[in-house]
Amino acid sequence: MHLEDSFIQFIEFGSIFDRVTRGYLVYYLKQKINPSYQNTYLQDFTEQELSVEFSYLQEALDQLFETPKVLSTAQEYSTLGNQILEDVIKWLRDTHDKIQKENPYEEEIKEINRWIGKPTFLWVRSWYHLINYLREVYDSSEIPFDFYVEKFETIIQPIDAQALERKEKAYEEELAQLEIIIEDLLALWRSLLTAKRLRYELEQLNKEKESFGEMLSSKVEEFQKLVSIISPFTNDTGRFWDISSGDWKEAGFDILKKYAEVLKNEKSIQALADTLGKMRQAETEIEEEIYENIITHKAWVTDYDKKTEIGGVHADNYLPNVLPSEIAYLGLPETESVFLKKYADKNLLSFQYQGKSLVTSNKINHIRQQKIKRKEKGPFIVCIDTSGSMEGTPEQIAKALCFAILKMAAKEHRKAFLINFSIGIKTINLLDLTNSMDQLIRFLTMSFHGGTDVAPALIEAINILQTNDYKEADVLVVSDFVMFDIREDVVKHMKQEQQKDTQFHSLTIANRINLEVTNAFDNNWRYDPDNKEVIKELVRDLQNIA
Repeated sequence: MHLEDSFIQFIEFGSIFDRVTRGYLVYYLKQKINPSYQNTYLQDFTEQELSVEFSYLQEALDQLFETPKVLSTAQEYSTLGNQILEDVIKWLRDTHDKIQKENPYEEEIKEINRWIGKPTFLWVRSWYHLINYLREVYDSSEIPFDFYVEKFETIIQPIDAQALERKEKAYEEELAQLEIIIEDLLALWRSLLTAKRLRYELEQLNKEKESFGEMLSSKVEEFQKLVSIISPFTNDTGRFWDISSGDWKEAGFDILKKYAEVLKNEKSIQALADTLGKMRQAETEIEEEIYENIITHKAWVTDYDKKTEIGGVHADNYLPNVLPSEIAYLGLPETESVFLKKYADKNLLSFQYQGKSLVTSNKINHIRQQKIKRKEKGPFIVCIDTSGSMEGTPEQIAKALCFAILKMAAKEHRKAFLINFSIGIKTINLLDLTNSMDQLIRFLTMSFHGGTDVAPALIEAINILQTNDYKEADVLVVSDFVMFDIREDVVKHMKQEQQKDTQFHSLTIANRINLEVTNAFDNNWRYDPDNKEVIKELVRDLQNIA
């Protein structure tokens, strides 16, 4: 899911706070990271009344973004800001769930909701139960109990409760006075409960904020270390935000830095990789096509089948939705028949739930036109010999060349596939660097050993050539070619691919070329570790055929 869509989903259907607070939360965080951020959808929330929770939450968020380098890193890398916001929102969700699960005031919240839903006439018999309950929770400095007791007794004294319940007398004036004192008491109770609940939640939030802030700082530090090495290869640094686990963490930074330094000093190897990349440059072609121009309109509409919010009250007899005040009729034998009648008539006051659904409508126009189509830059497959005979300088050259190809592939978003072989093979998709980092680090740190059998690597390369992503790829084999020959069936398959314009290139890292093996390739080069000029000759040769 696109990050912007996930933010909208959070605003509309999130389980924490209310919708206005969720909307302003996202807007506030985006403005925090990018002060010039403008978005009509989110700006609508800035003019609405916020819940009291946000004033507590804002302080914690401000402190969180005061963590060294968090805000500066989010502002420096444009693709990173939303991902940090997503982490913050996930943390808020998890923390909210944890706080609610451990909330010591949960029972009191249920109790106040029960009394809020109680009809006024039922208070005539039960008001003193609430006063007794509140005396156990609060002292007289918080709630003036004597005042409320006097008011209740004065108002209720002339009321005949039985006559009221049988509707023989309306007592309209007395009930109106009673409702005023009830609302006043409940408002005071609600404010006291809200204040202590918010104090508790803020204390817990601050505790959780410390550990989350440390984790975020650590993640930023690791990200910056990785970007310092990866950024020369790609500007899309945001996709490395979550690459914070795996084998590469232990030795990864050091080994990547090592080969970055090798390339910096051995510019000829980087030049070789860049020239290899030009051998299958992007082509252009003109084609006529008919395409659909789809105009999409999206709107949020009320959906009464979704129980995400309470939209009001209506008459019904679906028991799970019936108000507590209606269930209270069952508490007394005298009123039980009232409940049963209302149930039979579907006239029980019930919560009416509602949610919102995103409705999409499309208008499709068919358009015919010619356009210039630019193909993707050509992919390539690299097979690197990791047998024991490559140990030493050839091994370092092969690894440096692999790292250079990684740089070129990531920078140009090229499809590139690495196959390392000795007796068996291992493969790495260099384009999918975020998921292949562990494998790359293992390759760069491995010791070369075992015998040499190029056939499995070539068979795997030929299989990859059959896929859509690599059907136009060229194949480069880097080896000392200390082997007898290539199997006839493999050579036959190579010739079939060569007829499809695929080229097979060999780069021999040794003092001489094994012509019995390399004759099957279209182009053959030799890299002599003792001859520093040979790499320049290779680059010139490659440029001539590129």
